[in-house]
Amino acid sequence: MSALKSANKELKGMMKTVSIQDIDNLQDEMMDLMDVSNEIQETLGRSYNVPDDIDEDELLGELDALEADMGFETEADGVPSYL
Repeated sequence: MSALKSANKELKGMMKTVSIQDIDNLQDEMMDLMDVSNEIQETLGRSYNVPDDIDEDELLGELDALEADMGFETEADGVPSYL
């Protein structure tokens, strides 16, 4: 019985230091962070309707060609032609 009384006394002492408003504010902040996290996940999970039959080697070839074109543009005077 004395253990229960002691625990009760400790709980009452701790409850005086706990602010319900602080807990509510923390919960509100956590909910806001969860909403932002969900928005980010939705954005990252979007489907762009990319066809399944895309040839990766062909895309890599196009990328290499673009990089080569950009290299030729910047080699002349160090500034890309579009600038």
